[in-house]
Amino acid sequence: MFVIAVGLYSCSGKKTEGSIYYTVEYQLPDSLKEYAEHLPKQALVYFKGDTAITIQAGKEESTSVITNQKGGFMRALLKSDEQKKYYAIDYDKAAQVEELASMPSYTYSKTNEHKTIGGYDAYKYNLKEKLTGETAEAWFTKDVAIIPNSLTMNLDTALGVPLAFTMKQGGMIVKTTAKDVKFEKVPDGIFSTPKGYEFLTPQKFKEMTGGN
Repeated sequence: MFVIAVGLYSCSGKKTEGSIYYTVEYQLPDSLKEYAEHLPKQALVYFKGDTAITIQAGKEESTSVITNQKGGFMRALLKSDEQKKYYAIDYDKAAQVEELASMPSYTYSKTNEHKTIGGYDAYKYNLKEKLTGETAEAWFTKDVAIIPNSLTMNLDTALGVPLAFTMKQGGMIVKTTAKDVKFEKVPDGIFSTPKGYEFLTPQKFKEMTGGN
């Protein structure tokens, strides 16, 4: 699933360049436990100005999503070294809206619980999925402002920077937690697309993966 960056967090502490390291944990039903070793256990986000890239690597495959807020740009890079397959999918604004619409939408209820996550004080919000009524939780901070990334864009960015969130995805419970936030120069070329990628349309990618 991919979603588009739709806005900067608004506060005076906005930082324009750096990285966020997330850990990702899963609670899997018995029917999915055989796939546990293939799931990505971490996510690394680099951001600079209006551009961000989220990189998630599993045992055999990796997914990177590049977004640019100002230009309305989103590109997904799918890499499978074992199968020697490398795909790039560009999402125009209409396709981005479609992807975002397919993501869960929540109502939010702020609690008095707060704790330090990734070096920042974060408040807990209880979430309720509007369509199914399923519950989730997220922890937001307003102590710093960072451009959104593809992991967080189905969350309400007006509440701050999401530093931790636990929700149901694809039949499993996924807990994502920011462990380290750094404000430093990002690696050169981090937002570029490597050579050797085959470009697909979003529709072609859906057809290849059994979607409509």
